[in-house]
Amino acid sequence: MEQDRMYRLLFEEFLRITNDGFIVVDPQGIVIEINQQYCDFFGKPREEIVGFPIEKTISTTSMYDVLKRRLRGDGHDGVYIHPYSHTDTQKRVDTYGVGNRFCFFDADGALLGAAAQVTFKENTAAMATSLAEEELRYYKDEYLNRSGSQGSFDRILGNDPKLVQLKKRAAKVAGLDFPVLITGETGTGKELFAKALHMESPRRDKPIVSINCAAIPAELLESELFGYAEGAFTGAKRGGKVGKFQLADQGTLFLDEIGDMSLPLQVKLLRVLQEQEVEPVGGEGPIPINVRIVAATRQDLPKMIREGAFREDLYYRLNVINLETIPLRDRPGDILLHANHTLDKLNQEYKTSIMLSDAAKGRLMGYTWPGNVRELTNVIASAYTSCDMLMIDEVDLPARLLSRAADPNKRLASLMADYEAAIIRDTLRQYGQSCTAAAAALGIDRSLLYRKMKKAGITVKKVLS
Repeated sequence: MEQDRMYRLLFEEFLRITNDGFIVVDPQGIVIEINQQYCDFFGKPREEIVGFPIEKTISTTSMYDVLKRRLRGDGHDGVYIHPYSHTDTQKRVDTYGVGNRFCFFDADGALLGAAAQVTFKENTAAMATSLAEEELRYYKDEYLNRSGSQGSFDRILGNDPKLVQLKKRAAKVAGLDFPVLITGETGTGKELFAKALHMESPRRDKPIVSINCAAIPAELLESELFGYAEGAFTGAKRGGKVGKFQLADQGTLFLDEIGDMSLPLQVKLLRVLQEQEVEPVGGEGPIPINVRIVAATRQDLPKMIREGAFREDLYYRLNVINLETIPLRDRPGDILLHANHTLDKLNQEYKTSIMLSDAAKGRLMGYTWPGNVRELTNVIASAYTSCDMLMIDEVDLPARLLSRAADPNKRLASLMADYEAAIIRDTLRQYGQSCTAAAAALGIDRSLLYRKMKKAGITVKKVLS
């Protein structure tokens, strides 16, 4: 239809001229559209994003929650401050974007997908160029820019004795040139330890190059790691491409999520570790390299070995030294340290002086944090957008934190009332403190919502605009 064609052209033109990032996913969270500005922000070609789950590109994504809750973006319910991990961005820095996310539906109300529009904190145009030599210079410049202020063990936040002991052990082995395998749950700082190992090693004046083995399709990971010669395959860049091993020569290569590497690539990686040389795809011969390997995984590699999913000989090559990171629930004394650290960064960035209430601190301390520091960071950032710009209180925290702290000695009716109040607070937070929208989402009349709020002592608070 002519009208459909016109709308498509308008949509494509909007994606082209906007300075914001724009991404669209289907009901399963698979990316079906993204504009070039967002691709540049992540430093990835469109082909590595479209057709893949959104978490492959944005590890901190909240789009699955948006789809689950069928958020429509009305008022403030979709406005949020989204934190990006440095592992996701082209510039390799932790940053934030202010955006809006919303679901869209067909004429019958069936969910078609969700979209997000993000305004970047700063201009994050892609830094990589088409020449392999400039790509190498980028990694070296990034190292020099960051080496004076980031990476050492004293920058890994936490005072828990178990974490202090782990940092001491890591500092002792940093000067050894053996491979290191860092294991632990998602969000426990595995990459921070990898960078600290490099910064306190004799290789500190050389690059550290990182690659996430889970974020790159298997068919592309080989050329990313080992590089390729000119004309090696259709679409190969003129002059070829230097692989991550060569970029990290004399320095450190960090292989994140090594457990997601395919078996054929495991074989080739094992050969590189044994021979200390790489052969680019389509190349004429091997190239000597001198690289220290630091690998990390959230997976149980011994179990994968028993299941035939990971090579035992590669495991022993990588696991010469093992460092196991500590989940946040096992060092509760560090919870408020991380919460206030995140809040301090937001206060500095947006020129505010927001604090945590005692009640909010109690809720944070009473939660088990299955997503570790990453989850805590997201919770604080979300609460920051919902608070009254003076203090983060219980009403600004998600319901999952409020329901976990129930008193086991309370009677059932009291526990149910607490849970109902937590759901109301969370719904108000999601819908920008709009009682009308919250009542509709909960399926009750607004007058009933008012009565329940009054009974629970819930007041409507202003949100960040």
